Amino acid sequence: MPSFSDFLKTIQLKPRFLFGLWLVGMLLLFFPDGWATKFGFRSIVEHYRGWMGLGTITAFAFWLVQLVPSWRKARAVKRCRQRAIESLAALSSDELLLLGFCLNRNQRTLTLEVTHRAANALKAKGLLEMASGSGNIAAWSYTVPDFVWDHLCRNPRVLFPNNEHELPQVQAQFDELDRQMRRHDLY
Repeated sequence: MPSFSDFLKTIQLKPRFLFGLWLVGMLLLFFPDGWATKFGFRSIVEHYRGWMGLGTITAFAFWLVQLVPSWRKARAVKRCRQRAIESLAALSSDELLLLGFCLNRNQRTLTLEVTHRAANALKAKGLLEMASGSGNIAAWSYTVPDFVWDHLCRNPRVLFPNNEHELPQVQAQFDELDRQMRRHDLY
């Protein structure tokens, strides 16, 4: 005999499964009689129409209840990403240097000290993420998220409005940053 905990597991199904249950219930309940007879489930629907209707309505209600948090989460992620993209307009020179280096060298990952001020500021703004796994005592890998990388590749002038990345002094800063990162790779 099913217990209450089994019922709770049903409620916790993913929204797509609940939608599937609702859709199947609706099809069974509203299938034309000729087709229902042809497929062999007309007698089942006639005998259990009330239970099927209750189950279908319940699946629909639980689907809606679970859909709301998913929708809210998607909206929150979209807002966070939008704020991160908007923060590109107000970056410090050190933060611009890190993202500019990535774009200039066409690499999304930087290996920097865990306490690197500009990297942690970019991380707080959602423009860098600490790579999962483990680093070492001296350094950690930071990665540019996909949505930021795609935006920067489409709009490189956000970082370099006047092609400053081609200037020799900026290239020298990129080379120095590259040397610092290679030093951490030795550990």
